[in-house]
Amino acid sequence: MLGLFGAEDQYPSPASVATLDAELTRLGKENEFHSYSGAGHSFFSVDRPAYRVEVAIDGWRHIENFIARLMEG
Repeated sequence: MLGLFGAEDQYPSPASVATLDAELTRLGKENEFHSYSGAGHSFFSVDRPAYRVEVAIDGWRHIENFIARLMEG
């Protein structure tokens, strides 16, 4: 599971993300979560004020790498 989150988002909140990460890890489920400071909800949406270009570019990099690993495996 890949998760990209804005640290200023409250749904899910950073605490909820940490809880989910810990539970998935406890269950032995592979996961990769990235939280971005200075970003909130919908930071990928180019047509919204919440859009954060630098964060979105980094997020797409993580998505591409995640999919490449899936395709290898």
